[in-house]
Amino acid sequence: MNALCPALVNDGPRPLVVIALWLFLSATIISPSLLAQMAAAESADSQSRFHKTTQYLQGASPQLRSEFAAIALTHLINGYRNEARLARDEARSSGVQANASGWSLAVSHYANQIPLLLNDIGRGFPVRLTRLDDSSLAITVSARTIILSHVRLDQQHVLEHKILSEFCAVHRCEQFLHHYIKPVSTPASRVYVRPEWTFTARATVCSYQGINVHFEKGNKLAKSRAICNQLLREVTMLVNQISWQRALAVPIQWSNIEIEIQDTVHGARHILRLNELGDTAVAALPLLYGSPRLFQQILPWIRQWLANPQEASLLLKADQYGWGKP
Repeated sequence: MNALCPALVNDGPRPLVVIALWLFLSATIISPSLLAQMAAAESADSQSRFHKTTQYLQGASPQLRSEFAAIALTHLINGYRNEARLARDEARSSGVQANASGWSLAVSHYANQIPLLLNDIGRGFPVRLTRLDDSSLAITVSARTIILSHVRLDQQHVLEHKILSEFCAVHRCEQFLHHYIKPVSTPASRVYVRPEWTFTARATVCSYQGINVHFEKGNKLAKSRAICNQLLREVTMLVNQISWQRALAVPIQWSNIEIEIQDTVHGARHILRLNELGDTAVAALPLLYGSPRLFQQILPWIRQWLANPQEASLLLKADQYGWGKP
């Protein structure tokens, strides 16, 4: 059986890594029996939504497996080609030509092998999905096997999110989960808020669903409105995303939720890490990302609001976050 297995790095090209990757691409053999032996039995509660979905797809219809594999391999190609392009740019802009060029060639060579599997899928060859461990999925098409791993380890969760987002935009993936109860609507990418404004002798207060933002008297009203609207939109998007993930039986580890920024060809976006299993959500959160202290204050309110909206309340003073007078 022919096999394609990527070498993963996260700190740039190195000669030994390039050689290792090349050897993997040309000589690694993975047999079905070895894949079966490597597959680990995991409980549903210890898996991310991506892993739960792929576990279901292992026994799903051939058409579903083929559609998923085609989407996954397409995103994997994009990831490797982007890496090769970055390596070429680095080679041109730095004096380390040999290392960067060698890495670019190795990654490009690997990326150019993936369309062979896509072609086989298009020709109707059977697709097999095999879980190897907590972070690896093997896709086998005809006599070729590839491990679905991003070239950079720290981008694996982003790759999985992209694959799941595209696949689940066509198929209702929530029905594949063990705890599926009812259809869940995908959260809107844009939200609209209409806060109430109160004007007193000492402050201007922006209020919405238990959140009260106090702006000291003398602040420009237009600036205060813009900041408050942006904050409330971001908080509402967070509520929608977390609520949706919970409905899909995704465990939320409140103490470990983080926002990180991911640069893409379409611009920067914010990735919300929901747990240690790798589940993520995507939302535009520039204000919360720029103020970790504010984000940590918002999370308890979100948790309370999801439990009992009537009792959720939060007071924020604009001056504490640099939103005061210019």
